[in-house]
Amino acid sequence: MSKMTKKDLEKYKGKKIIFKRVSSGEDIKVKISSWGADYKFKTLYEKPSSWFSTFPTIKAKIVTSGEDVKLEQTDSGWFNDFEIYFE
Repeated sequence: MSKMTKKDLEKYKGKKIIFKRVSSGEDIKVKISSWGADYKFKTLYEKPSSWFSTFPTIKAKIVTSGEDVKLEQTDSGWFNDFEIYFE
Protein backbone atom coordinates (compact mmCIF):
# COMPACT_ATOMS: atom_id res chain seq x y z
CA MET A 1 0.00 0.00 0.00
CA SER A 2 1.33 3.42 -0.95
CA LYS A 3 1.95 6.03 1.72
CA MET A 4 1.02 9.07 -0.40
CA THR A 5 -2.04 10.06 -2.40
CA LYS A 6 -2.46 12.43 -5.33
CA LYS A 7 -3.70 15.05 -2.87
CA ASP A 8 -0.39 14.81 -0.99
CA LEU A 9 1.46 15.85 -4.17
CA GLU A 10 -0.37 19.21 -4.20
CA LYS A 11 2.06 20.63 -1.65
CA TYR A 12 4.83 20.23 -4.26
CA LYS A 13 3.07 22.25 -6.99
CA GLY A 14 5.45 24.68 -8.64
CA LYS A 15 8.50 22.92 -7.19
CA LYS A 16 11.26 20.60 -8.33
CA ILE A 17 11.07 17.08 -6.93
CA ILE A 18 13.03 13.86 -7.30
CA PHE A 19 11.28 10.56 -8.02
CA LYS A 20 13.44 7.61 -7.06
CA ARG A 21 12.21 4.64 -9.10
CA VAL A 22 11.58 1.55 -6.97
CA SER A 23 9.93 -1.81 -7.58
CA SER A 24 8.63 -2.16 -4.01
CA GLY A 25 8.37 -0.08 -0.87
CA GLU A 26 7.06 2.90 -2.83
CA ASP A 27 5.62 6.10 -1.41
CA ILE A 28 3.27 6.42 -4.39
CA LYS A 29 2.28 4.51 -7.54
CA VAL A 30 2.50 6.63 -10.68
CA LYS A 31 1.08 6.11 -14.15
CA ILE A 32 2.51 8.25 -16.96
CA SER A 33 -0.46 9.06 -19.19
CA SER A 34 -1.08 11.23 -22.22
CA TRP A 35 -4.67 12.07 -21.23
CA GLY A 36 -6.80 12.36 -18.10
CA ALA A 37 -3.82 13.22 -15.93
CA ASP A 38 -4.15 14.57 -12.41
CA TYR A 39 -1.01 16.67 -12.80
CA LYS A 40 1.39 17.71 -15.56
CA PHE A 41 5.14 17.63 -15.19
CA LYS A 42 8.29 18.59 -17.01
CA THR A 43 11.20 16.14 -16.89
CA LEU A 44 14.48 17.43 -15.50
CA TYR A 45 17.47 15.79 -17.16
CA GLU A 46 19.95 16.97 -14.53
CA LYS A 47 19.53 16.32 -10.84
CA PRO A 48 18.52 19.57 -9.13
CA SER A 49 21.04 20.84 -6.65
CA SER A 50 21.37 23.91 -4.55
CA TRP A 51 23.65 24.78 -1.68
CA PHE A 52 20.81 26.46 0.23
CA SER A 53 17.95 24.00 -0.17
CA THR A 54 17.18 20.33 -0.55
CA PHE A 55 14.68 18.82 -2.92
CA PRO A 56 12.10 16.29 -1.76
CA THR A 57 12.75 12.70 -2.83
CA ILE A 58 9.72 10.48 -3.31
CA LYS A 59 9.98 6.74 -3.88
CA ALA A 60 7.78 6.12 -6.93
CA LYS A 61 6.72 2.89 -8.57
CA ILE A 62 5.85 3.40 -12.25
CA VAL A 63 2.80 1.27 -13.11
CA THR A 64 0.40 0.72 -16.01
CA SER A 65 -2.66 0.22 -13.79
CA GLY A 66 -3.64 0.54 -10.14
CA GLU A 67 -2.02 3.96 -9.86
CA ASP A 68 -2.40 6.48 -7.04
CA VAL A 69 -1.85 9.37 -9.45
CA LYS A 70 -1.71 9.94 -13.22
CA LEU A 71 0.95 12.29 -14.54
CA GLU A 72 1.31 13.76 -18.02
CA GLN A 73 4.71 14.81 -19.35
CA THR A 74 4.91 18.23 -21.00
CA ASP A 75 7.78 20.07 -22.62
CA SER A 76 6.51 23.46 -21.55
CA GLY A 77 7.84 25.33 -18.56
CA TRP A 78 4.56 27.23 -18.29
CA PHE A 79 1.90 24.53 -18.24
CA ASN A 80 3.16 22.03 -15.70
CA ASP A 81 2.56 21.45 -12.02
CA PHE A 82 6.00 20.03 -11.16
CA GLU A 83 9.48 19.56 -12.49
CA ILE A 84 10.58 15.98 -11.82
CA TYR A 85 13.97 14.33 -11.96
CA PHE A 86 13.79 10.52 -12.21
CA GLU A 87 16.57 8.58 -10.46
